[in-house]
Amino acid sequence: TMPVEYAAIKGAIINLTKYLASYLGKYNIRVNCLSPGGVYDHQPESFVKKYSQKVLLGNRMASVDDLTGTLLFLLSDDSKYLTGQNIVVDGGWSL
Repeated sequence: TMPVEYAAIKGAIINLTKYLASYLGKYNIRVNCLSPGGVYDHQPESFVKKYSQKVLLGNRMASVDDLTGTLLFLLSDDSKYLTGQNIVVDGGWSL
């Protein structure tokens, strides 16, 4: 289960992203957020195994490298018509 503090902060960030995108769009400023799934950082093996069973792509936790492409896309002009979005990069875990 997810601690209530984590859920509240994540929801606040997503809604702040939408607010800032709507407010700053008139200045041609894009605002998006990235919601990664679990990123491996030497967590206990029992946690990693249980988490990984629910991941659709690769049955593993994400690495930092798994997030890099999406971040580079958001920083590039390829995403110039994208704003106010929460991009979920979790290997299908949240489906």
